[in-house]
Formats: sequence, C-alpha cells, structure tokens
Amino acid sequence: MPTVYIIIYSLYHHIYKVAKSVQKGLESQGVTVKIYQVAETLKDDVLEKLHAPAKPDVPVITVDDLTHADGFLFGIPTRFGTLPAQFKTFLDATGGLWASNALAGKFVGTFFSTASQNGGQDTTAFTLIPYFTHLGMMYVSLGAGHINLFDNSEVVGGSPFGAGTVANGDGSREPTEKELAIAVTQGENYAKIITTYHRGLERQETENKLKNDSPVVSNTQPITEERSMQQEQDPVTAQQESSSEVPVQVVEVPAQAVEAPAQAVEAPAQAVEVPAQEITDTVHPTEHVVRPAETSPIQDISTTDEIRPSDEFQPAKVEKLPSEVTSQPPIAEEPVQEKPAVKAGEKKDRKLEKKEKKHKKCFCM
Repeated sequence: MPTVYIIIYSLYHHIYKVAKSVQKGLESQGVTVKIYQVAETLKDDVLEKLHAPAKPDVPVITVDDLTHADGFLFGIPTRFGTLPAQFKTFLDATGGLWASNALAGKFVGTFFSTASQNGGQDTTAFTLIPYFTHLGMMYVSLGAGHINLFDNSEVVGGSPFGAGTVANGDGSREPTEKELAIAVTQGENYAKIITTYHRGLERQETENKLKNDSPVVSNTQPITEERSMQQEQDPVTAQQESSSEVPVQVVEVPAQAVEAPAQAVEAPAQAVEVPAQEITDTVHPTEHVVRPAETSPIQDISTTDEIRPSDEFQPAKVEKLPSEVTSQPPIAEEPVQEKPAVKAGEKKDRKLEKKEKKHKKCFCM
C-alpha cells in the first residue's frame, strides 16, 4: 500500500488535532501514514511571549525525506491569508528535488486553521498551488465532500480546498466534532484516489514483467532450417519425406494444366453455330428455301418440277438449295412488233388529247 506523509506546522496544536483525524481516515483505507512537522524558525523567547505550548511529539521532516513518500497532506495555519514563514522556508529548500523531478507525479492535499471564518482558508491554498505545480505534484481537493460544509447553524471550518478549523484570534477555540468529521472524510477520499492509482501501477508492472519473462515463440523460422534439423536427427526419414513430397507437386501441376485446353476447345463449337443461323435469316425475301424432306410436301425435286399444292404450305415460287440457287427463269422473248408509222396530223391530235387529259386532272383536283 502507498505511504502518505502528513506534514504540519502547529503553534497551538489546532492543526495537529485536525491532522490526527485526517490520519484516521487514511488508515481506514489501508494507507500507511506518518506525521511530520516542519522546523520552527522562531526563537524560544518569541515563543514564550506568544504563550506557545510545547511542540507535538512528532519528528521534524527534512527535504530528503519527501522522496520516500507516495503522497503528502500539508496542514497549514494561516498568516494573513497566506502560508506561514516556517512552511515557506521548508518549501523554498526543495530546489534540488525540483531540478531532479523527484516529486513529480506524487499526490498532495491541504487542510487549514484560521483565526476567523473568513481568515483565508481558500487564499492559503492559492499560495501553495504554485509550489505544487512547479514540483509536478497532483493536487487533490476535498470538494463538497461532506455535508457539514453546508451547515450554517454554527461556525464550521473547512472549504472545498480541504478541512479546517476556526481557532479565534487568541487560540481559545478548539476543533469541533463537525470539523473533525470533515477531516476524516478528507483522509478517506484522498486514500481512495492514491490507492487506486498505485494498484493500477502495480498491475501494469506485473503485466510488463510477465511479458518480459515469458518466452517468445517465433513462427518465422525458415523451412530450410527445419529440414536441416530433421536431417541431423534422422537423415533416413528426412530423405524419404523430401523424396515423397516432390512427385506429388509435379503430378498436381500438369493435372491443372490439362483441364484448361479442354475448356478452351468447347468455345469454337459454340461459335460455329452462329453463322449457320445467320445464313438462313439473310435469304432474300423473294426467295424460298425448300424445307427438309420430313416436313416438306414437295416430292423428288430432282426428277420433277411439279409441286403438289398443300393446305399447309403453298409457296409462290420454289427455289433450289443455296448451292443450286439461280436467278429467276428467263422469260421467253416475244417478237418485237414494229410500231406503225404515225402521220403528222395524228401526232397533233394525240398531243391535244394529252393536254386535255392534263386539264381534266387539274379540274378534278
């Protein structure tokens, strides 16, 4: 499980009491928690004048200790709406961690203590966020995480930036039960986020380890290497396998090649039938082709020219097959009769008759 450091500065122990409630919430989710405090910068005589009690019995953190934790929750008392000098001194010393990027990716949150309800529990968080941003840490706010944040029946410390308490100007007010309950909830919510994140990291690391440890099986080994290994193990069986494989490949290839011409021969047979149909369709309309002997009523054409009439077929003319087709039989020439000579007077009469016929046609139209 992840380890979270709660780092505080508490002059009158108000922040320390809130930190104990935050610790309770973190540990309820199985997180390992350690509480630290930053070093005091005030002198002892100044602390006596402020009537400050003894410091809490927790170790003082160093800058190098930050590298051992997975996340941080800073408990900060407000000084004029900003972080106190003790915390600023500590954070200003993290330049080496910033240069080495040692704190990047770590989760961080905040909780506060102010003298009054409007003493800066929001603005104090604003002064810390630039540090977190430059160090690469991920800020986890409380949000509206608890119903007591909406209680207006009494003064309740805390804000969406984190749990808090109101201590009064003289430190006479102690954290209330409602304020401590908010602190427990903040610890629980923060723990859920950081544990979920680290479980994901652990699962990813485990998967990567299994991938690296598992043997990689390669299927791209050349066939020649496999055969050479087989020959080394058993040269007799390897030779029989190689000799039996060759004839199978040789026989299969011609079998496919022989089938192709058989299909190609059928194509011309289909193409020959087309011209035969075209010849019968292109016969001159005046010519008639004799049908076969089974259906034709014509008897022996070669021996007689007579055609017996039939109810089904009565051709006007009968011609021979295309090989013996000839032109129509020649018409017997009639002797040319000489026209009688026409006299001059008869020619004129004929011309007049033609004109009269033309005039009659015109009147008819």
